[in-house]
Amino acid sequence: TPMGGQYQVHLPDGTNVWLNASSSLKFPTQFRGRQRDVELTGEAYFEVAKDKAKPFKVITGRQIIEVFGTHFNVNAYEDEEFTKTTLLEGSVKVSGQDQSILLKPGQQCLIKDNYFEVRFVNVNTIVDWKNGHFIFRQDDIRGIMRKLARWYNIDVQYVGKLEGLNFTGKVSRSKNLDEILRVLTLTGDVKFKVEGRRVTVMP
Repeated sequence: TPMGGQYQVHLPDGTNVWLNASSSLKFPTQFRGRQRDVELTGEAYFEVAKDKAKPFKVITGRQIIEVFGTHFNVNAYEDEEFTKTTLLEGSVKVSGQDQSILLKPGQQCLIKDNYFEVRFVNVNTIVDWKNGHFIFRQDDIRGIMRKLARWYNIDVQYVGKLEGLNFTGKVSRSKNLDEILRVLTLTGDVKFKVEGRRVTVMP
């Protein structure tokens, strides 16, 4: 999917996958053998068809997810600090370099090198993109701008001290970039300068 694009894929086994912007999914035209393997870069939401005889696996750069018929979201963008797997329903096993865990609904696994953490999250904020929204819950400005950059195909630059700037809110992804930036400036904590595709963020 390109920047600003979103796509739904129906896999040969009946699994449905929604791909977020700047993402790719690699899969065979038919699942042969004893398991169903797909490779993901970027972010995707999966609704996996149940087949106990053929386990479903999602392979990313940092982890392997074994699926047992379930709904879950994977964020594996290369420019994000952590790879995040969030379970909405069912069961998944997430394996990193030397650890693995069976997630429960509502849990999110974060992986980076040897770092491995599991926490409970609000799943609605995780799949906001699939439902056409940006939802921020005390998100830092750099994380927000990475999301906006992928959706609006912009280059982001930072000037000045921006640490500790966190935002909470919900905005439709159908709005244009100027409207979203204007909402963020209402806090009085951040300003933006837009020149073509370049957006400069300033305190």
